[in-house]
Amino acid sequence: MISIDFLYSVIGTPLGYIMWPIYLLLQNFGWAILIFTVIVKLAMLPLQIKQQKNMAYSQMFAPKVKEIQQKYRNNRDKQAEEMQKLQAQGYNPTGGCGPLVLTMLILFGVIDVVYKPMTHMEHLSSSDISSVISVAQQTEYAKIFLNEYNAQDKELIEKYKNGDTEILFISESNGNAQLTHEFKDNDDYKNKYTEKNPEKISKDDRLIFGEFTAEQLTDITGDKSRLTAETKSRLLTVQSRYNGMQKELLALQVYEQYPDTFKESTALSDDLKSRIDKLSNNMMFCGLNFGTTPKFAFEPLIIIPIMAFILSLAQTLISQYLNKKNNPETANAGGMGMKVMLYIMPLFSLWISFSVPAGVGFYWAINYALAIVQSLVLQKLYNPAKLRAEAEQKFKERKLKERQVTTTAVVTDAESGEEKTVTKTETLSQKEINRKKLAAARKADAEKYGEEYNEDDED
Repeated sequence: MISIDFLYSVIGTPLGYIMWPIYLLLQNFGWAILIFTVIVKLAMLPLQIKQQKNMAYSQMFAPKVKEIQQKYRNNRDKQAEEMQKLQAQGYNPTGGCGPLVLTMLILFGVIDVVYKPMTHMEHLSSSDISSVISVAQQTEYAKIFLNEYNAQDKELIEKYKNGDTEILFISESNGNAQLTHEFKDNDDYKNKYTEKNPEKISKDDRLIFGEFTAEQLTDITGDKSRLTAETKSRLLTVQSRYNGMQKELLALQVYEQYPDTFKESTALSDDLKSRIDKLSNNMMFCGLNFGTTPKFAFEPLIIIPIMAFILSLAQTLISQYLNKKNNPETANAGGMGMKVMLYIMPLFSLWISFSVPAGVGFYWAINYALAIVQSLVLQKLYNPAKLRAEAEQKFKERKLKERQVTTTAVVTDAESGEEKTVTKTETLSQKEINRKKLAAARKADAEKYGEEYNEDDED
């Protein structure tokens, strides 16, 4: 089965190559996202113009669509049959879905790009990325043991790393039970469970308290381990977080907190350390870290979800206003259910902006801002009322042309006796057109079954 991470990567890779040269030029992730969003909107403009024209054309069928829906509301099969006839005439009920689908696909790609800045922006090799992530993960493990509330666990791990492997596990020979926090039931010390980040994690601390093989990590978090349940839970949480697509961003966040730990590491080359430091600085935009996920708290990053929600709501209201102005007869189509669906998107924008790094929310907000500008510009340059009038005129001309029949005959001039070819074009009534279609069908049947067909029989 294809994983969601793989799908994100498939879409994100080409988008990353588009954003990469912008990033190299501007050396800032925020500006790269901003310029990228503008480029995407410009690239989609022809599609949006086509959609505007298609919508104007489809609006001609709105009265007929409404009539069919009301007339055959209790007969779904007949309703579908009549709608197919309209589609054969050019009605396209899904003509406006293309830009929306494309926008959502691009959003998935942007999520992948923002989650993987080492891959898409710095183009680090997979081995270098693995080394950076490994140092970050080790640092997070070490941070757990270096916190004040984990003094007992720290002592056990030190002895375990110094060769006393038996002391860390419950066994029949030593009879030791799992540790419990010494301050667990003491109200005066419960705040010791609040995580306090160590000021510094040295190279030695990282290697002693953070460097574990996969087998060792399984052992020290297993049922036989004497470590406290809280510590085991924290270790497993870190392990699971680094199994997801957000691991590059997590590594950068750890670097921002403990840059000296990375600089002391012998697992990273000097060039790699320099590029990670540069990338960390370039993730900042207007004082905001675009690699951090906003929280429901009073902090500067909350401006991103708020901006995405307001712009999404504004775009919805403007679209509703323009739709009512351009198509008053269908403005209320769909009833209350359709209106509720329209206002779900602003709420979705708010939710997604709190669920992903700020860079994605920023892209989403800028996308809506540009969509508002685009709607107003297209309304001015490609006025739907004017487009609809042009479409109606072309439709009438096409229907008239379909009713025209051109016949050619050879006649003899009465005076000169010369033969002349005469071409005659006439416009048939719908009744005549139907009669000719029926005659053609009967002639085809006669030829198929070897019967004699006489056109005079049709009169």
